[in-house]
Amino acid sequence: MIKYEFDIPDMDQLFQLYENDGWNKFLKLPKEKLHKAMEQSWLVISAYDGECLIGTGRIISDGVINAYLCGLIVDPDYRSQGIGKEMVRRLAEECSNAYLHVQLLAEEEKAGYYEKLDFEVFTLGLKYKSSG
Repeated sequence: MIKYEFDIPDMDQLFQLYENDGWNKFLKLPKEKLHKAMEQSWLVISAYDGECLIGTGRIISDGVINAYLCGLIVDPDYRSQGIGKEMVRRLAEECSNAYLHVQLLAEEEKAGYYEKLDFEVFTLGLKYKSSG
């Protein structure tokens, strides 16, 4: 049975989850920095199968107006079981209870997944081009 907890996962398990999915090939973060990002989040949810971390997601927020869903990840072996959907539901509920406007940025090909979870496209997202 999958259990969900509003907690920051163990640093080593978190790093391994990001490695398993290839996210860290893009992020290129040491496990300490990845864990610090979790610690500095407004809210973190973790999904466990027994003691094994199999998913996580987080909200970064000013705590007053805006909340941004990010870092939603489910171990590839556990996908298509509703785990991501349940984490999003719980995070969105907590934000709603705090009267925060929940937003997210997603790759275009993943927009359909979030639309099924009651998100809608409402703006154009841009990112700053670094000079490096």
